Amino acid sequence: MRYATAGLAGLVLLAVSACGSGEASMMETRASAEAGSGPVSFAALPGWQNDDHAAALATFRRSCARILELNGADPLDPKASEARRYGTAADWQEACAAANEVGSGKQAARRYFETWFQPVRIGNASDVNPLFTGYFEPVMKGSLTRHGPYQTPIISFPPEYAAARASGRELPTRSQIEAALADGRLDAKRLALVWLADPIDAFFLHIQGSGRVQLDNGGVMRLAFSAKNNRPYLAIGKVLIERGEISKDEISMQTIRAWLEAHPAEVKPLLSRNDSYIFFKRLNGTAPEAGPPGAEKVSLTPGRSLAVDRSFHPLGSLLWLDSRYPTPDGSGHKPLRRLMVAQDTGSAIRGEQRGDVFWGATADAAEIAGRMKEPGELIALLPKSLAAR
Repeated sequence: MRYATAGLAGLVLLAVSACGSGEASMMETRASAEAGSGPVSFAALPGWQNDDHAAALATFRRSCARILELNGADPLDPKASEARRYGTAADWQEACAAANEVGSGKQAARRYFETWFQPVRIGNASDVNPLFTGYFEPVMKGSLTRHGPYQTPIISFPPEYAAARASGRELPTRSQIEAALADGRLDAKRLALVWLADPIDAFFLHIQGSGRVQLDNGGVMRLAFSAKNNRPYLAIGKVLIERGEISKDEISMQTIRAWLEAHPAEVKPLLSRNDSYIFFKRLNGTAPEAGPPGAEKVSLTPGRSLAVDRSFHPLGSLLWLDSRYPTPDGSGHKPLRRLMVAQDTGSAIRGEQRGDVFWGATADAAEIAGRMKEPGELIALLPKSLAAR
């Protein structure tokens, strides 16, 4: 769940326009006759015929399980304040019921989407600054007990903070929480879910919002977002750019990590400048191949789940993404043209043409997510009965 931030943008808070300088955006390839907002044909979606529609359908079915449980009169997502175009749960429930009846295979899935949905261009792309980034589920080393290199705790939400939150009082900052853990005002032994070997891993875990810990006893622990202290998030990438440590063109998760590893004495002072703090919970009974739960409380699917600004796009909605992604080996880019499902959110995702792609828990996922900062376009797929109004 992307509460701490969202992908590279959260690390850096780069100006969105910087990502597309010097190159034609995907939106410029559109036929001029279909520019602007309103319905478009499936043929107008670049790469539609080549997508794996069965993979998209499998991801959408997870969202449909939630949608089918909603009261039909309720909005698809109560936090989607600007998303009137998406209608109510009832507008989606017939299509969701039909999704469960689709036969196997890519062609059957494609026919389903083309039968039940209408692509709708969202506004005029020239009026927005699109940015698409990536995130992943980090894998790190840890221990259930504090010893040796395992000195950085990942903690659950302290019960003593519940009363403060209930009364409307501010929770402590990151530096205050860490000081309380160090001097015993917070019982680290009681609160620690796991102890990590690397404080830099803890930093990236707080950013990604979920992770897998390879324990020194041979086991694996899955961690997910539980709560946050609601203090302002400071992007340390922006700080490093302002200090001249890393250039804007070179900033990435990889270059930030390399700088931190090369300057161990500055890690704690720098990270402590970020007042935001994330508390975690242990995921039990989650299949190893399953992704972490997103804000929709369904397992995320690598390459199909999209974190969005919920004020514009409700959780569970379908979005066609026309963008690109960096290859894991750093040799270039590949097109990213596929049907996505809005299943997560993040505090750094702001705007209608803004998204954060979940890439999974592999080494390649980390490489792609760490460097992805691309232009692109989102096109909504609405149930035909809703789009016709």
